[in-house]
Amino acid sequence: MNDERSRPEADEDIIEPAVFRPSDPQEWRAATRWRPATVISFAVLAGLAMVALFLFTSRPVLLEFTPDAQSVRVSGGITLPVGGRILMRPGTFRIEADLEGYHPLDEEIRVARGGESRFEFEFRPLPGLISINSEPVAGARVRVDGADVGATPLADLELEPGTYQISVAADRYLPQQQEFEVEGRGVTQRIDVELAPAWAELRLDTEPPGAEISLDDGTVVGTTPAEFELLQGAHTLTAKLEGYKAWQTQVQVVAGEDQVLDPVRLERADGLLMVSSRPAGATVTVDGNFQGRTPVEVQLRPGRDYQVDLFRPGYSRIRRQVRIVSGEEQRLAVDLPAELGDVRIAVQPEDAEVLVDGRGQGRANQTLSLPAVAHQIEIRKDGYVPYRTSVTPRPGFPQEISLSLQTVEEARRAAIRPVIETAAGQEMRLLRPDDFTMGASRREPGRRANEVLREVTLTRPFYLAVTEVTNAQFRQFAAGHNSGEWESHSLNGNRQPVVNITWQEAALFCNWLSEQDGLPKAYLVRNNRVVGFDPESTGYRLPTEAEWEWAARVKDDGSQLRFPWGNDMPPPERHGNYADRSIANLLGRTLLGYTDGSIVSAPVANYQPNHRGIHDLGSNVAEWVNDFYAGTSEDLPSNVVDPLGPDSGDYHVIRGASWMHGTLTELRLTFRDFGREGRADVGFRIARYLE
Repeated sequence: MNDERSRPEADEDIIEPAVFRPSDPQEWRAATRWRPATVISFAVLAGLAMVALFLFTSRPVLLEFTPDAQSVRVSGGITLPVGGRILMRPGTFRIEADLEGYHPLDEEIRVARGGESRFEFEFRPLPGLISINSEPVAGARVRVDGADVGATPLADLELEPGTYQISVAADRYLPQQQEFEVEGRGVTQRIDVELAPAWAELRLDTEPPGAEISLDDGTVVGTTPAEFELLQGAHTLTAKLEGYKAWQTQVQVVAGEDQVLDPVRLERADGLLMVSSRPAGATVTVDGNFQGRTPVEVQLRPGRDYQVDLFRPGYSRIRRQVRIVSGEEQRLAVDLPAELGDVRIAVQPEDAEVLVDGRGQGRANQTLSLPAVAHQIEIRKDGYVPYRTSVTPRPGFPQEISLSLQTVEEARRAAIRPVIETAAGQEMRLLRPDDFTMGASRREPGRRANEVLREVTLTRPFYLAVTEVTNAQFRQFAAGHNSGEWESHSLNGNRQPVVNITWQEAALFCNWLSEQDGLPKAYLVRNNRVVGFDPESTGYRLPTEAEWEWAARVKDDGSQLRFPWGNDMPPPERHGNYADRSIANLLGRTLLGYTDGSIVSAPVANYQPNHRGIHDLGSNVAEWVNDFYAGTSEDLPSNVVDPLGPDSGDYHVIRGASWMHGTLTELRLTFRDFGREGRADVGFRIARYLE
């Protein structure tokens, strides 16, 4: 039953089929065509939307101009003036504005997002046009604030608005200066300058007339009676007329104030006397008044006679009478007769040449008659040292110069000083050594094996210090040195020889002393240590072993000493400082019965010098010498010239006896010792080559 009731309702919902018919295109186009009212409506709506968008996104912009602009143009986007402001969207805009009399304004602005924007602009005025004229002359130079801008007349000179200092100057006119205000904005302004003369007119009369008037620069301005113009300031006027003295005056000219100078009466001119002599340089007096030395000009008043005297040492006095004529120039020329004296020249060699005051006079052996004034005499010959002297001949009293010229070598030798003194105060004597035999015979009592006999030739003269170096002298080099003491006895006295020093310290002292005296250093030093020796140097050094032994042993006759005092023991009383009986309780080996007055080292030069004038050579303290130590005949060859010892070694030679020595071996002058470190009885003395 339910099915039956529902069937009719089902039938009512059945969709009936329909026939398909395609649309007509023309009908579709007609249906979709815009009507005019629709387009207008749409455009109005779009425009309103854009306006709304512009109003919503734009910002008010205030443009302020000083002074106010006559016209303003804004480009770069849409703008809308509203109530004194301009609506602009954010971005960049170009502002152009104009105002008469001012430079056009053209600037960019940038409008930012946010509130109102404000921009201020200021117009820059155009320059003013200035014309400048000068009277009564054109061509005056114009300066504006110190800068030259040209010469008058000037037209349309462009100047920015403001206040300027205008100055106008022309030759012979007073400069004018004024302050001027330039209006600018293209306004034309005119400046007229009246220049005042910078001169005044002067009048000058002379008696007699016809004098030439000149200024201090020599410019001639007229002939009297004269009227002339002078620029303001101080001037010197000179009036000259032949036969009259020149007249001068100083005038002060004030611009525009004319002057009439007092008339001038010119004085008759002096005469001019020109005095000359042969030879020149004679003293001239007129009526006893000194006028100068020839050649000389003398002005004298005319109309009278004058007494003129000329004299020069070595020449006879000359007197003349002259009369002077006004305005004339007179000449007085005089030959002075020489007053002669004889000078006899006697010279060896006979063919030497003589010069007097630089002029050759021929062979030297002659008698010269010379004026009685000082002369420079030179006698010379090739290969000889010239002789020079000054001589003043005396009439009636013959003089003689007698001499023998020295050869260059003779002069060199004569100039050599036999004794010199160092910067440290040490006296040194020149010694000229020769051949001798070093060492000792094997048969000699006390001889040691290292005293090798050998023949030596010394060719170079040398200086040797008279005394050993003292503590005081060494402390000039090493201020802090202390020689110490021995068994409570001081070794540090100023005049005692310096001890307790190494060979290195002794050599460095020599270099220091060379530097003080400006001599080349003898020792090569690296890192404050001696590493070599320069045998060609003439600087201070230690004596070589051969030099030391020659100076100590070899006498003038060629014989050689065994001991400092001679060839036999014992030494004479107080001959030198050795280990005497005063030290017997401190040393094991002493000289029995000998007394020298000193326990330890004595002051230098406390005992008599040896045959060469050298003190303590072989006593007082032993001495470092220059040589490295060697002890065999292989290392100590014979027949050598100027030996310097081995090239290297571990020790240096020590020569001579000291206050600690008292045996036969040690007291002999051939005794050789060696060492490396300082000792209480070892010092040194200095030497240097002559050349």
